[in-house]
Amino acid sequence: MSKKTRLTAQLRARDTSAVIMGDMIIALVPLCVMAFYYYGLRAALLTLTAVAVSYAADMAGYAIRGKLPNPKDLSSIVTGLIVVLMMPASVPYFIVVLACLFAILVMKHPFGGLGNNVFNPAAGGFAFVAISFPQSVFTYPVPFAQLEPFGNVTAALVESPAFTLKLGGLPTYDPVQMLLGNYPGPMGATNILVILTCLLFLLYRKSVDWRIPVGFVGASALIAVLFPRIVLGAEYSVLYELLSGSLLFGAVFVVTDPVTGPKTRAGRWLYGILAGVATLLFRHFGGFEEGLCFAVLILNSLSHVMDRETTRLSRYLRRWMHGDAQLSEEKSK
Repeated sequence: MSKKTRLTAQLRARDTSAVIMGDMIIALVPLCVMAFYYYGLRAALLTLTAVAVSYAADMAGYAIRGKLPNPKDLSSIVTGLIVVLMMPASVPYFIVVLACLFAILVMKHPFGGLGNNVFNPAAGGFAFVAISFPQSVFTYPVPFAQLEPFGNVTAALVESPAFTLKLGGLPTYDPVQMLLGNYPGPMGATNILVILTCLLFLLYRKSVDWRIPVGFVGASALIAVLFPRIVLGAEYSVLYELLSGSLLFGAVFVVTDPVTGPKTRAGRWLYGILAGVATLLFRHFGGFEEGLCFAVLILNSLSHVMDRETTRLSRYLRRWMHGDAQLSEEKSK
């Protein structure tokens, strides 16, 4: 490949990335608005903090690497929005700052920056603070609670329905309430109807591959049916597993990251399915009620293996089918 051709390909990849990241920002904005509606000014200030810190860290990352900033690199804004929307509106500001700094300066730039990172930066940033500050990350204010814009929150904090499932209990929230986001949980990940609308937009724009979220949600639902944590029936097990926590939010905005996931169609199917299984396994046996980001980070490290092995399998199947067709043709003669 000539130098000119290689440069053209890089410029096209940057343009495509800018479009995808722009679509992601558009899809995330309604969730930011809903967070402000449920939790007031503090949610908006946390969101602005995450975006500002992520962007500043991105500029610092380019400077440290001796690279000029890419004006079309919107990924840091997407990372900041995803990180903060997976957290409670009561989370201290310094935790959001740490999560965003870790996501950009540890999970993105050391691997080469835009388009080269092995691990999903937002998943890495959230996992870092979840392990470091679980009490602050996994307790939530109820919707419409009066939260101080700055400083410590004095409102009562409670566990999410995902934690109730973790203990083997039955969540007291009606599934209809959960569809509307009227229950304690991550400030941008509870309004399921809005999240599903965002998914439709991203699918229409072809900014995400439908195979990954379908495989992820399907596998999660199957595990919920086969190994239910509540005794009311399979349908309730599926509903509460899918609607609680950040599972569906992650299915739309985290698992679908085009950089850290497989590139082949078969690889994406396998990636989505395994991510769904791993997420439910973390929920069942992990130390926290949320396991999506940990599952994604593990699967990120295997995405190239999935591409390689599914490509090898498809070639083998084509050869086998081609050879079988030739044998049938010879017999017919």
